[in-house]
Amino acid sequence: MSLILADENAEYEVVRIEGGHGSQTKFLEMGLVPGARLRVIYNAKGPIIIAINGSKYALGKGLASKIIIKEVA
Repeated sequence: MSLILADENAEYEVVRIEGGHGSQTKFLEMGLVPGARLRVIYNAKGPIIIAINGSKYALGKGLASKIIIKEVA
């Protein structure tokens, strides 16, 4: 599923990244690569806020829709 469908306070694993070279480079710099784990802090109106590798990031819905995730049990 896409990151824009994620629940708040849940942990997910990145399955794949979609999009062009520019967005893939941006995600790589944040550590958003297949196999990485992230936690969704906020997902309501406005940007989605995630925590990954001890850092927090705000992603617009367009970028977040390119991140395909699965829930971690």
